[in-house]
Amino acid sequence: MTGPSQPADSGHWSSRAAFILAAIGSAVGLGNLWRFPYVAGENGGGAFVIVYIICVILIGLPVLAAELFIGRRGKGSAVGAVAHLARAEGRSSLWTLQSWVGMAGAFIILTFYSVIAGWVIAYAVMIARDLFSAVASQGLSGLAAGAFSGLSQDEVGAKLGELLSDPVRMIFYHGVFMAITVAIVARGLKGGIETTVTILMPAFFVMLIVLVGFSLVQGDQVRGLDFLLGVRFGGEKGLLHGLADGSVISAALGQAFFSIGLGSALMMTYGAYMTKEQDIPRAGRLIGLADTGVGILAGIAIFPIVFQVGLDPSSGPTLMFQTLPLAFQQMPAGGLFGLTFFILAFFAAVTSSIALLEVSTAWFNEQSKSDHRVTSAIVLGVIAFIIGVANALSQVPVGANGEHANFFNTWKPADAVEIFNGMELLSFLSALTDIMLPVAGFITAVFAGWVVSASASREELGFKTELWYQRWRFLIRYVCPVGIGAVIAYSTIIAPLLK
Repeated sequence: MTGPSQPADSGHWSSRAAFILAAIGSAVGLGNLWRFPYVAGENGGGAFVIVYIICVILIGLPVLAAELFIGRRGKGSAVGAVAHLARAEGRSSLWTLQSWVGMAGAFIILTFYSVIAGWVIAYAVMIARDLFSAVASQGLSGLAAGAFSGLSQDEVGAKLGELLSDPVRMIFYHGVFMAITVAIVARGLKGGIETTVTILMPAFFVMLIVLVGFSLVQGDQVRGLDFLLGVRFGGEKGLLHGLADGSVISAALGQAFFSIGLGSALMMTYGAYMTKEQDIPRAGRLIGLADTGVGILAGIAIFPIVFQVGLDPSSGPTLMFQTLPLAFQQMPAGGLFGLTFFILAFFAAVTSSIALLEVSTAWFNEQSKSDHRVTSAIVLGVIAFIIGVANALSQVPVGANGEHANFFNTWKPADAVEIFNGMELLSFLSALTDIMLPVAGFITAVFAGWVVSASASREELGFKTELWYQRWRFLIRYVCPVGIGAVIAYSTIIAPLLK
C-alpha cells in the first residue's frame, strides 16, 4: 500500500535507536522539568504518580501506538497520512480534522514555547556570565560559588521581572531559539533532526543524572522525595479529594497528553519515517517509560534543593525561573549546577521544538510535490517568530500607572469565554492547546478504533500475540474515547462551574 507523495528527503530513520531518541526528545521538554514534578506534588504525590501511570498505560500508550501506525501506514504528513487511510477505508476526508487540529496545536505551541525557551537561554547566559566572573576573580575556587553571587535574594528573584520588562531582550532570545530550530529542521531528517537528537539526548540524560546526584547529596532528600512521591490520600490536596472532584484524573491525563505530545500530530509525523521492521508497541513502551522517568527524575533533581533552602515548592511555572535560581544561589557550587540545569533545559526545549516545527514543515513540503524543505522551514519559522513576538509582548508586566503597557499585554483575546476569562495572549494560547490536543486525541482514538480496519491496524502494530492486539483494540475503541471525552467535558464544562 502506498501513501501520499512524500518530500524527497523524508526517507526513514537510520536506526531504531535514532527514532527512539527523536521520539523521546519530542516528548521530553520543558514541561517535564517543572510541570510534572509540580502537578504530582500538588495532587497527592506518589498517589498521583500511580494515577498518572494508569492513565499512560490505559490511554496514553494506545493512542501513541495509534498515531505511530497511522503515520507509518499513511507515509506522509499527518494530514496526508489520515487522508490516505480514510480513502483506503472508503471514508470521508473529514477525518483529517484530527490532523488539522493537531498540526495547528503543535504550531501554536511552538509560537509560545520558543518564547519560554528564550528565557532559558537568557538565564543560562546570566549564570554563565556570573560564573566566569567568579572564576576570573577567584580562580577555580570560584566554581564553588552559588549562582548570582553578590546579589540579594530579592535581586535574584527580580531577575525574571527584569527579563519580562525588557521586550527587546526577550524577543532577541526568542529569535535565537527559533533560528536554531529552523536551521535544524531545514537540514532534513538525517542531517538535521537525527544528528541533533543523537547528540543532545545522551547529553541530556547524563546531565539529569548528575543533577539528581547533586540534589540528593546537597538537598533535603527526605522532604523533597516525600513531596514528590509520598502517598497523600487525605486533605485538600490529597488523592481522595482530587478523585472526588475529578481534578486528579483530569490533571493526570492532561499531563500525559502534554508531556508525551499526544494529539499534536508529532508521533504521526515521526511515525511516517519508521520502517516496517521497527516495532511500534515496543517503541511506545520505551517512549512512555522514558518520558515518565524523566518527569520523576526532574522532581528528584529539583525538590530536595528547594526544600533544603526553605523555598516554596508550590510555585508552579515560576519554579524554573525564580525558585530554582534562588536555590542555586544558596547552594555550594550552585553556579555550576545552575548552569548545567539551564543547559539541560535548553537541550530539552530544542528536541521538542524541532518536532513541533517538523509537523507543519512535513505538510508544507508535501504540498509542494518536491523538496522545498529549506523554504518550508524558513517560512513557517518566520510566521512562528512573528506570533511569538506578540506572545513575548503579552508577558511584559504593566506598571501601577500604566508603564510598559502595549496592545498585547492589555488584550484579552477570549475574555467573554469563561474558561479563558482574564487571560492574555500567551496564557490563552496555552489554555487553548490544552483543549485542542485532547480533542485531536479523541478523534484519533475513534478513527483508529472504528474507521481503520482491524486487518490494517493488526498488520501495522504487529503484536506478538492476538491477545495483546485485542487488548489494544478494546482500549482504543472504548476506554480511550470515554476517558478522553470525560476529561474534555470536565475541563471545559464542569471545572469552570466548580470555581
